Amino acid sequence: MTLTKVMQLGLARAGLSSSNSIFLDRARDYFNEGTKDLAQRHDWRWLIKSSTITTADGTKAYSLAADVLKPLMFVHTTDDVTMSMIDIQEMIQADPDNDEEGASRFVVVNGINSSTGYWEVDLHPIPDTSSETITYHYFAFVPDKISSNDSTDLATTMPLWSQWAMVHFIAARYKGEKGDEQGETNDFNSYLFAVESNIKTDEAQDGNEHYRRLGNADSWKPTSLWSVVWWHKLQQACRRADTERDGRRQKYPHRYWRRGEE
Repeated sequence: MTLTKVMQLGLARAGLSSSNSIFLDRARDYFNEGTKDLAQRHDWRWLIKSSTITTADGTKAYSLAADVLKPLMFVHTTDDVTMSMIDIQEMIQADPDNDEEGASRFVVVNGINSSTGYWEVDLHPIPDTSSETITYHYFAFVPDKISSNDSTDLATTMPLWSQWAMVHFIAARYKGEKGDEQGETNDFNSYLFAVESNIKTDEAQDGNEHYRRLGNADSWKPTSLWSVVWWHKLQQACRRADTERDGRRQKYPHRYWRRGEE
C-alpha cells in the first residue's frame, strides 16, 4: 500500500474525510508516531540494516547512520574480525588515558552526537590507519514520512501486516482526539493484536539455525576484554558451587557415602 492509502483507511475508520488536507497532515504525523512505537516494541528482523565506517588515522569518534535505533554488532571488515561492544567503564579500566592506538577491536557506544543527533561510537584502540572499513549491523526505525512520500509504496520499508497495523494506530489516535474513548481503545487493541501476533512469527523465523558448542570449557581462555570479565565471574560462580558442595558433604556425609562418594 501507499502511505496515502493507509491514511485514507485510518481516517475512514475515524469517520473523517481524506479530502481534507489538515486531516491528512495529522494522519501522517500519527503514522510517524506509530512506526516509532512499533520499532521499539520488538527487535524486528525486518528492521535489521547495515552500514560502514571508514577509519581515519588518529580519529576515535564516529557517527552512525541517521536511522539507527540501536546498534547490534560491529565487524572490522578490513581485518576480518568481529569487534566487541563494551561500556565506557570497561574501556577506562583497560586504558585510563584513552590514548592507545592500533588495530581497533572494541566499540564504545557514546550516545547521541549533540551536533548531528545521530548515534556516536568510539573505537578502541584508536585507529592508526586510514581508509579501513568497519561494518556494523543495527536495528533501524522507519524514517519519518513527509507529503512527498505519500504516493510511495511502503513495501520497501515495512511488511504489509505493519501497514494495516498503522491503519488502526491512526484511527485510534484520531478517535481519542475526538473524545471517543471506546473507539480509541478498540482500534489500539487491534493495533496491539497485530503487533503481538507478528512478534511470535518474527521470533519463530529461526529456519535451520544451529549453534556450535564451545567444546571443552577447561581449555577455553578469554581473548577479549568482555570475555575476561565474563570468565572471572564464571570462575567465581564455580568456586562458590564447590564450597557449597563441600559444606553439604561435611554436613550430610551419609548421602554421599550411599552414592559411593567419599
